[in-house]
Amino acid sequence: MLLALSACPSNSAGFQWPDASHYWRVLVNVNQYIENRPREWFAQDKIITDLQILDVKPGARAAAVEQYHKLRRDLASRGLYVGTYISGRTVGTASNQTVYPPGSVAIEEMPANARYIGPWPGQSDREIIDVRDPGTRHAFQAGVKQLWEREPAPIRFVDNAAVQPAVVRGEPWKAYCDNMREIRTLAESQGSRAIFNIAMHVALLTDEEARQLIEAIGPDNGLALEMPWHPSIQKSPEATAKAVARYRQLLDSGLVVIMIPVDTQPNILSDWIRKWKKPADHLYISGIFWKAPDSSVYSDR
Repeated sequence: MLLALSACPSNSAGFQWPDASHYWRVLVNVNQYIENRPREWFAQDKIITDLQILDVKPGARAAAVEQYHKLRRDLASRGLYVGTYISGRTVGTASNQTVYPPGSVAIEEMPANARYIGPWPGQSDREIIDVRDPGTRHAFQAGVKQLWEREPAPIRFVDNAAVQPAVVRGEPWKAYCDNMREIRTLAESQGSRAIFNIAMHVALLTDEEARQLIEAIGPDNGLALEMPWHPSIQKSPEATAKAVARYRQLLDSGLVVIMIPVDTQPNILSDWIRKWKKPADHLYISGIFWKAPDSSVYSDR
C-alpha cells in the first residue's frame, strides 16, 4: 500500500482554483469510464472534483486500487487536479462498499455510543449521523481522516453535507455548519480544499445562516449546489434578485461556488450568471464527463 500511495501523485502541491474568467466547467462524479472518452473533450478542463472506480467486486479491491492510481496518474499528466468523494453525514457497512476510494466511513469503525437520526432513504444499511452530538461528529471525522490519509488529493468533495431548513426540516443549521467547519479544517490540515454539496436555495438564506455558512466553509473552499437557480426561484424576480445578492456575498467573501444544473438547463443557468458574474469569481458550472463540452455553456464568449 505504501508503494501504491507513493506511485500516485496527490497533485495538491501549489494547487490553485483555475481562472474562471473565460472557461468555467468542472467535472463532478467522474468514474473510470472517462478513459474511454476523447481526450480533446478535456483540453480546457482543470478540475475533477471526485473520481471513483465503480462496481468493485469482492476480492478485486487490489485491482481497483491499481486501476485508480493508473487513471489518476494519466489525468494528472494532462494537467487535471483530481479530488476524492466522501459522504459528509452518512456511514455504511464495509461489506456493501463497492467503490474505490470508499465513498463513506464504515459504520463498523464508529463507536458503540454513536448517535444516528435514521437510515438514508431507501438504503437500510446506511445511517445518517447526528451532527448535533460532538462525540459522534468527531468519531466520524476520525474515520474521514483515515480515508483521506490513504489517498492524498488536492480536493475533497463532501456530499450530503447539509440541508437548509427552508428546503427540508432537519437538524439545526448551526450543527451542520459545525460539522462542515471541522471537516474543512481537517482537509486544510492535509493541504486540501473542501467542496460541500448542500441542499439549499441560496435566495432563502437568512443573514445569520449566510454568516454561519461563510465561516464554516472558509475562503478558498467551496459549496456545490444542485438547486442553484430553482424554477421556483426563477419565476420570482424578487427571489432571483435575492439569489444574486447572496451569490455575490458568498463569492466576494472568497468562497468557491459550483453550480450543478440538475433542475435548470445549463444554457439557461450560464446565460443568467453572465449577467452578474465578475471575472475574478471562482464560479463554475459542473459538466458530465461522458458528453462533449458545449462552449456556449462553459465560456463567456
